[in-house]
Amino acid sequence: MWQPDGSEAIDPSAAAIPLAAATVRYLRDSCQDFAEILECRRFQDGKMEIITFELRVEVPQRPVYDVRARETVSVCFVAGRESAPGVVVTREDFPDTPHQNIVPEGFPSMLCIDDRPWQDVRSGYTASELVTRISQWFAKAGQGELHGDDQPFDPFFGYNSPHQVILSADGMAAMDAGKKLNVWTTDETGRFLLVTSSEANGFHRQVTNIHVVQVDVKPQQMKRIRRAPRTLPGLVALLMDRDPTFIDRLKKSVEDWFEGGKRDDDAKWIFCVLARFPQIHPRTGVVGATKPMAFLAEVSPGQIGVAIGVLDRNNTPHSTDVRYLRSLFPTVDIDRLSQYNVQVAPVHMELDADAAARITGHNAADKRRAVLIGAGSLGSTMAELLVREGFFEWTIVDDDALLPHNLSRHILERRHFGRLKAPSVAERLLSIRSDVAPKAIVENVLRETISDELANAIDSAELILDASASVPVSRFLSDRDGSARRVCAFFTPDGGSAVLMMEAVDRTTTLRDIEAVYLREVLTRPSLDAHFAAGQQMRYTGACRALTSKIPTSRIGVLTALIASGISKGIGSPQPSLRIWSADEDDAVEAIRLVPAVSTRSMGEWKVLIPEELRFELVSRRAAALPNETGGPLLGLIDFEAKIISVVHAPTPPSDSVGKPASFVRGTIGLRKIIQTAERRSGGQVRYMGEWHSHPRGTSSAPSSVDVDQIYDLSLISDIDGLPAISLIVSEKEIGILVGSVQ
Repeated sequence: MWQPDGSEAIDPSAAAIPLAAATVRYLRDSCQDFAEILECRRFQDGKMEIITFELRVEVPQRPVYDVRARETVSVCFVAGRESAPGVVVTREDFPDTPHQNIVPEGFPSMLCIDDRPWQDVRSGYTASELVTRISQWFAKAGQGELHGDDQPFDPFFGYNSPHQVILSADGMAAMDAGKKLNVWTTDETGRFLLVTSSEANGFHRQVTNIHVVQVDVKPQQMKRIRRAPRTLPGLVALLMDRDPTFIDRLKKSVEDWFEGGKRDDDAKWIFCVLARFPQIHPRTGVVGATKPMAFLAEVSPGQIGVAIGVLDRNNTPHSTDVRYLRSLFPTVDIDRLSQYNVQVAPVHMELDADAAARITGHNAADKRRAVLIGAGSLGSTMAELLVREGFFEWTIVDDDALLPHNLSRHILERRHFGRLKAPSVAERLLSIRSDVAPKAIVENVLRETISDELANAIDSAELILDASASVPVSRFLSDRDGSARRVCAFFTPDGGSAVLMMEAVDRTTTLRDIEAVYLREVLTRPSLDAHFAAGQQMRYTGACRALTSKIPTSRIGVLTALIASGISKGIGSPQPSLRIWSADEDDAVEAIRLVPAVSTRSMGEWKVLIPEELRFELVSRRAAALPNETGGPLLGLIDFEAKIISVVHAPTPPSDSVGKPASFVRGTIGLRKIIQTAERRSGGQVRYMGEWHSHPRGTSSAPSSVDVDQIYDLSLISDIDGLPAISLIVSEKEIGILVGSVQ
């Protein structure tokens, strides 16, 4: 049992700390079958009480670790609510297992029974939970089940330093190369010590009274650490046992300090050993990842130099401002440093892609080369979210500059007023993760001839993200040759919905195809009736075209997060996808998810796209009308420059339409309203483009003379706008296509 100096035995019923008293009652009243109180102690100041009891443990026939059927456990309770109970075992031969805390030399083994933050659980923590967790710890130790797949092999250090160390990426690189390090602090308190390479600059303040020595222990030399050194001699012994060259490295660091003209003064010094230890499994010896640790002591390089025989104190009456001199008769006496205590400080690694991915729940970082077109509110925020999740190597393309009104929804700041968005967003992403290395291209992708730089970026990319909110840009990217998968994201005019289109990984389904499916959904799904409703706008200057939409920033944030989530989840699938999120006035979000499928047919110089859902609908309507023919108007998109016709919708024919076994005459009642409604719902994107009708059983989709006359008449009407007309003929086995234009 643990009987530390300064404590005295008391009657268990006299325990005064609430959780200690509750534990005594629980052990006496409810645990007679497997636990027995042996002793209760209290420190003279009353700030800690220790309850020691014997615990009967369920031990398997062949325990993985040397866990006994009866174990003596001491639980330390600290007065107040700031600290969790500590669970110690004083058995000298207690096995080295996972889930033990590293404690100072001379302390008993300390078990880690709960990895939850104490402040999160203390309000409901009970004696029964405490005893149960202790029992479970021993049971799992016997079964070899203490260690989780995502947990480190090494025990947990009980940090006792007022400082915390942040190791930057370039500081880690400097350690890898064996180069010198710099130490910076964020404020006057020096709570956080930022370790960088010696070349780094631009941080708040450089600390001149910290002496850093780095140690890299090789896996073959690594021994597990069970006790933390309490003094500097203990630290030197620990490191020498794992790296015999440490004392030489320490001497060299002091010599470099002395030769650099640095001198001790009355300021407080911190000696920091930044060590990287390979993690080793206590049972199997498997070597895991390297884990950095920081050991701190309030001692100067001069004092260390005297102890290791490099320097002597200047005790002469000459040059009294020089405290240390080169030692003429060096002798190593590490014990001279025994008065200096060692503290263990946590080391925080700078966020990189791999760590970002792990923290945000992804299996691995995605380091594909991505080009982002559009660095506005959507593009910039989306990029920042994905960077924080470990996604992509970025090239940002935009030719616009930041104006004051942009700040309501943009990630940039006042200091970026008038600056180009592309390089400013790249700078912002770099400030989050130094391994992003983003590039910026200031250019409009719709200029008549794009630059070689932009062309190379697009052609060499593995992913192209279009956040430009420009239909022409989306179509330009879709039509451009290249293997990079295209993704398009945008908000609707009123900011009520967000849309994400993602091509198939092999580009067999392109943004053009998905656009056709998307517009069909807008025209046919009742919940999307107001999808393209015009938003409120305001002028941010007096100019007529200086307009911006009135959209709450909070809604933009929600929808952008959904888009970023859709990209991070969808990019791992080879399938194309269409996602639509619509938020109502109560902030409830409807989500639509489709796998778009489109059939493509070349008709002379034209390419015709028909969504598979539309094709299935036409076939079904033909079958339902048999033995009569049926048909109706066709709505869709016509891109004259690209020679692409996208048929997206076939509205229900007017009520005065007449279908017979050998003919179909489309009526006119309400036709204008049908077309106008479709134009409104699509934001003016779709138009009337022709007709469709079915053929009876036993006939093909080959056009009859009547069909030829019809497409001729349609082409004359469409020629008024300089566009072709289209006719679809649905037969038993196929759909025939006629495209007519006036030559």
